[in-house]
Amino acid sequence: MTLLYSLLENVNAWYFDFLRPTTRYGQQNDVREQNRVLTATNEDLQRQLEEMKGTVTKLEHRCTDLHGENQEIQKQLRDCHVLLVAEKLDPVSGEKLGQTAQQKEEQRKEVMTVSQNLLTELKLFGETAQEHAANLLEVENIMRDLTEAHEKLQQERAFFTLDVEEMERALGEAERLLME
Repeated sequence: MTLLYSLLENVNAWYFDFLRPTTRYGQQNDVREQNRVLTATNEDLQRQLEEMKGTVTKLEHRCTDLHGENQEIQKQLRDCHVLLVAEKLDPVSGEKLGQTAQQKEEQRKEVMTVSQNLLTELKLFGETAQEHAANLLEVENIMRDLTEAHEKLQQERAFFTLDVEEMERALGEAERLLME
Protein backbone atom coordinates (compact mmCIF):
# COMPACT_ATOMS: atom_id res chain seq x y z
CA MET A 1 0.00 0.00 0.00
CA THR A 2 2.79 2.46 0.83
CA LEU A 3 4.50 1.64 -2.48
CA LEU A 4 1.26 2.39 -4.35
CA TYR A 5 0.78 5.59 -2.34
CA SER A 6 4.37 6.66 -3.08
CA LEU A 7 3.91 5.89 -6.80
CA LEU A 8 0.66 7.88 -6.85
CA GLU A 9 2.41 10.88 -5.28
CA ASN A 10 5.17 10.72 -7.91
CA VAL A 11 2.62 10.56 -10.75
CA ASN A 12 0.73 13.51 -9.25
CA ALA A 13 3.93 15.54 -8.92
CA TRP A 14 4.95 14.67 -12.49
CA TYR A 15 1.50 15.61 -13.83
CA PHE A 16 1.48 19.02 -12.13
CA ASP A 17 5.05 19.64 -13.24
CA PHE A 18 3.97 18.67 -16.76
CA LEU A 19 1.24 21.35 -16.62
CA ARG A 20 3.62 24.13 -15.53
CA PRO A 21 5.36 24.66 -18.90
CA THR A 22 1.97 25.38 -20.46
CA THR A 23 1.36 27.95 -17.74
CA ARG A 24 4.83 29.34 -18.33
CA TYR A 25 4.14 29.83 -22.02
CA GLY A 26 0.86 31.53 -21.16
CA GLN A 27 2.70 33.81 -18.76
CA GLN A 28 5.32 34.53 -21.39
CA ASN A 29 2.59 35.46 -23.86
CA ASP A 30 0.98 37.70 -21.23
CA VAL A 31 4.35 39.29 -20.51
CA ARG A 32 5.01 39.81 -24.22
CA GLU A 33 1.60 41.42 -24.69
CA GLN A 34 2.09 43.69 -21.69
CA ASN A 35 5.56 44.59 -22.96
CA ARG A 36 4.11 45.39 -26.41
CA VAL A 37 1.45 47.64 -24.85
CA LEU A 38 4.07 49.39 -22.71
CA THR A 39 6.28 49.90 -25.76
CA ALA A 40 3.39 51.34 -27.80
CA THR A 41 2.43 53.64 -24.93
CA ASN A 42 6.03 54.72 -24.53
CA GLU A 43 6.32 55.51 -28.24
CA ASP A 44 3.09 57.50 -28.11
CA LEU A 45 4.32 59.48 -25.11
CA GLN A 46 7.63 60.13 -26.88
CA ARG A 47 5.77 61.43 -29.93
CA GLN A 48 3.55 63.67 -27.79
CA LEU A 49 6.59 64.94 -25.90
CA GLU A 50 8.34 65.87 -29.16
CA GLU A 51 5.20 67.63 -30.41
CA MET A 52 4.93 69.57 -27.14
CA LYS A 53 8.61 70.56 -27.34
CA GLY A 54 7.99 71.93 -30.84
CA THR A 55 4.91 73.81 -29.66
CA VAL A 56 6.79 75.29 -26.69
CA THR A 57 9.64 76.40 -28.95
CA LYS A 58 7.19 78.06 -31.36
CA LEU A 59 5.37 79.79 -28.49
CA GLU A 60 8.64 81.00 -26.97
CA HIS A 61 9.69 82.47 -30.32
CA ARG A 62 6.27 84.07 -30.74
CA CYS A 63 6.40 85.52 -27.22
CA THR A 64 9.86 86.98 -27.90
CA ASP A 65 8.61 88.46 -31.18
CA LEU A 66 5.56 89.96 -29.44
CA HIS A 67 7.72 91.56 -26.74
CA GLY A 68 9.94 93.07 -29.44
CA GLU A 69 6.92 94.40 -31.35
CA ASN A 70 5.50 95.80 -28.11
CA GLN A 71 8.70 97.72 -27.37
CA GLU A 72 8.87 99.01 -30.94
CA ILE A 73 5.25 100.23 -30.84
CA GLN A 74 5.85 101.98 -27.51
CA LYS A 75 8.89 103.77 -28.94
CA GLN A 76 6.96 104.80 -32.06
CA LEU A 77 4.10 106.06 -29.90
CA ARG A 78 6.44 108.23 -27.84
CA ASP A 79 8.20 109.51 -30.97
CA CYS A 80 4.89 110.36 -32.68
CA HIS A 81 3.60 112.11 -29.60
CA VAL A 82 6.77 114.19 -29.28
CA LEU A 83 6.71 115.10 -32.97
CA LEU A 84 3.04 116.08 -32.93
CA VAL A 85 3.49 118.29 -29.91
CA ALA A 86 6.80 119.82 -31.02
CA GLU A 87 5.73 120.58 -34.57
CA LYS A 88 2.17 121.50 -33.67
CA LEU A 89 0.91 119.19 -36.38
CA ASP A 90 -2.61 118.02 -37.00
CA PRO A 91 -2.45 114.21 -36.55
CA VAL A 92 -5.13 113.68 -39.25
CA SER A 93 -4.13 116.10 -41.99
CA GLY A 94 -0.45 116.57 -41.12
CA GLU A 95 -0.76 120.34 -41.55
CA LYS A 96 0.46 122.91 -39.07
CA LEU A 97 -2.14 124.28 -36.74
CA GLY A 98 -2.74 127.96 -36.18
CA GLN A 99 -1.41 129.73 -33.16
CA THR A 100 -4.71 130.81 -31.72
CA ALA A 101 -5.62 129.64 -28.27
CA GLN A 102 -8.57 127.69 -29.59
CA GLN A 103 -6.39 125.91 -32.15
CA LYS A 104 -3.83 125.09 -29.50
CA GLU A 105 -6.51 123.66 -27.26
CA GLU A 106 -7.96 121.60 -30.11
CA GLN A 107 -4.49 120.41 -31.03
CA ARG A 108 -3.81 119.40 -27.46
CA LYS A 109 -7.12 117.51 -27.29
CA GLU A 110 -6.42 115.69 -30.56
CA VAL A 111 -2.95 114.74 -29.44
CA MET A 112 -4.34 113.52 -26.15
CA THR A 113 -7.04 111.49 -27.94
CA VAL A 114 -4.55 109.92 -30.35
CA SER A 115 -2.18 109.25 -27.48
CA GLN A 116 -5.00 107.76 -25.44
CA ASN A 117 -6.04 105.54 -28.37
CA LEU A 118 -2.47 104.42 -28.90
CA LEU A 119 -2.07 103.72 -25.19
CA THR A 120 -5.31 101.70 -25.23
CA GLU A 121 -4.05 99.67 -28.18
CA LEU A 122 -0.73 99.22 -26.44
CA LYS A 123 -2.49 98.03 -23.29
CA LEU A 124 -4.53 95.55 -25.35
CA PHE A 125 -1.34 94.35 -26.99
CA GLY A 126 0.27 93.89 -23.56
CA GLU A 127 -2.72 91.87 -22.38
CA THR A 128 -2.46 89.67 -25.47
CA ALA A 129 1.23 89.14 -24.76
CA GLN A 130 0.37 88.17 -21.16
CA GLU A 131 -2.19 85.65 -22.42
CA HIS A 132 0.43 84.15 -24.70
CA ALA A 133 2.83 83.97 -21.76
CA ALA A 134 0.14 82.22 -19.68
CA ASN A 135 -0.46 79.76 -22.52
CA LEU A 136 3.27 79.13 -22.73
CA LEU A 137 3.39 78.47 -18.98
CA GLU A 138 0.48 76.04 -19.30
CA VAL A 139 2.23 74.20 -22.14
CA GLU A 140 5.41 74.04 -20.06
CA ASN A 141 3.43 72.56 -17.14
CA ILE A 142 1.81 70.00 -19.44
CA MET A 143 5.21 69.13 -20.86
CA ARG A 144 6.64 68.73 -17.35
CA ASP A 145 3.72 66.44 -16.43
CA LEU A 146 4.24 64.40 -19.60
CA THR A 147 7.95 64.12 -18.85
CA GLU A 148 7.19 62.92 -15.32
CA ALA A 149 4.65 60.41 -16.65
CA HIS A 150 7.18 59.22 -19.20
CA GLU A 151 9.84 58.75 -16.51
CA LYS A 152 7.36 56.88 -14.31
CA LEU A 153 6.43 54.65 -17.24
CA GLN A 154 10.12 53.98 -17.90
CA GLN A 155 10.62 53.02 -14.24
CA GLU A 156 7.58 50.73 -14.28
CA ARG A 157 8.78 49.17 -17.48
CA ALA A 158 12.24 48.57 -15.99
CA PHE A 159 10.72 46.97 -12.87
CA PHE A 160 8.42 44.91 -15.05
CA THR A 161 11.34 43.74 -17.19
CA LEU A 162 13.28 42.79 -14.06
CA ASP A 163 10.28 40.80 -12.80
CA VAL A 164 9.96 39.05 -16.15
CA GLU A 165 13.65 38.17 -16.20
CA GLU A 166 13.41 36.88 -12.64
CA MET A 167 10.36 34.76 -13.55
CA GLU A 168 12.12 33.39 -16.62
CA ARG A 169 15.17 32.48 -14.54
CA ALA A 170 12.93 30.79 -11.96
CA LEU A 171 11.06 28.91 -14.68
CA GLY A 172 14.32 27.89 -16.30
CA GLU A 173 15.60 26.65 -12.97
CA ALA A 174 12.34 24.76 -12.39
CA GLU A 175 12.60 23.16 -15.84
CA ARG A 176 16.21 22.23 -15.19
CA LEU A 177 15.21 20.65 -11.89
CA LEU A 178 12.39 18.77 -13.60
CA MET A 179 14.74 17.43 -16.22
CA GLU A 180 17.11 16.07 -13.61
